[in-house]
Amino acid sequence: MKREVAILTKSSKYKRYCVAGIDINTGEWVRFVSGNEQTHGALSAYDISYADGRICKPLDVVSVEVVGAAPLAHQPENYLIDAHEYWRKIGECTLSDVLAIHPAEVQPYIYGNTDPYIAGEEIDSIGYSLTLVHVSSFTISQTININGQPKTKASFTYNGKWYSNMSVTDPDFYSVPNGTRFANAYLVISLPDTPIPDNCYYKFVALIYPQ
Repeated sequence: MKREVAILTKSSKYKRYCVAGIDINTGEWVRFVSGNEQTHGALSAYDISYADGRICKPLDVVSVEVVGAAPLAHQPENYLIDAHEYWRKIGECTLSDVLAIHPAEVQPYIYGNTDPYIAGEEIDSIGYSLTLVHVSSFTISQTININGQPKTKASFTYNGKWYSNMSVTDPDFYSVPNGTRFANAYLVISLPDTPIPDNCYYKFVALIYPQ
């Protein structure tokens, strides 16, 4: 079975990739996952390669052979790739092309609240783990965590509500200057498959399309 998908995000996950986008035929979210349990389904560069050796990038339109759906309770979008088949690039698109088949989503909150995480006991009530939203006053902050490692965070306004300190996994923004601000942006925000030790599922800004 093939899925034809406009790739919207290729974010960092376990030093590999989390790749997802919109099915160009159905308008549905699709997240491609591998069978590698050690990396929680993250994809290697080889997994997302074309026959000529290039790897997919956001706004490529790809045809991917999948074994079938591999949903989790809070990640219904997951599809297991056939690791023996190269991905095939069938075109390129713009964000406007994607928005024509899957408009930015409008919810009262991003995953139920304005916090940068969801409590474990609430995760199964969400029902989805990928969303495309339009935000304003988008600001990047560069911080250092308790282990001395750099972390990239985002703050913004969505649907009239302020969100702060949301983790960024878009590698293109890891080194932008602290305090970088955009008046508007489209964001792909995702939820992970597993919680961190405090039983919270952190929201990740997986890809940023500044406006």
